[in-house]
Amino acid sequence: MISYEEVAGFPVFEDFTVEQINQVLTCTSETHYEKGSVLIRESGASTDVYVVIDGRVDVEIQSYARSPLNRGNKRLALLRIGDIVGEMSYIEQRRRAAKVSAFDDVRVLCIPKVELDALFAQEPKLGFLFMRNIARIISQRLTELNFLWRDDV
Repeated sequence: MISYEEVAGFPVFEDFTVEQINQVLTCTSETHYEKGSVLIRESGASTDVYVVIDGRVDVEIQSYARSPLNRGNKRLALLRIGDIVGEMSYIEQRRRAAKVSAFDDVRVLCIPKVELDALFAQEPKLGFLFMRNIARIISQRLTELNFLWRDDV
């Protein structure tokens, strides 16, 4: 079982109390993936959220460019310890936007949407903090992406 100490400094748990983190941890399971294993399939239907505990995960999209030179998987991000993945499908309940695979052997905290939503229904402040932190993470990622792409426009 993952402990409070392992996740306390992670951005998704920013401003959480010890008790609040432990409440979320009761909804979670720890999962291990070997290097190269797929955690999330692009266009998949799951809505679970993952937090990287050890290792790195590769986030890629399939490119269908007309030029053969630009086809194939395109890396969007290489996420590390403390990063969250799967948050977009958690929020929108749509197909997965990208493929996520283990870049190294990884250990993740899997948080099922159904259990998380049930907890947030009982503890609305906890739900607010979690969603605010997800909004911050998405905003930071979008800002970084904007800086990467601004020279290509």
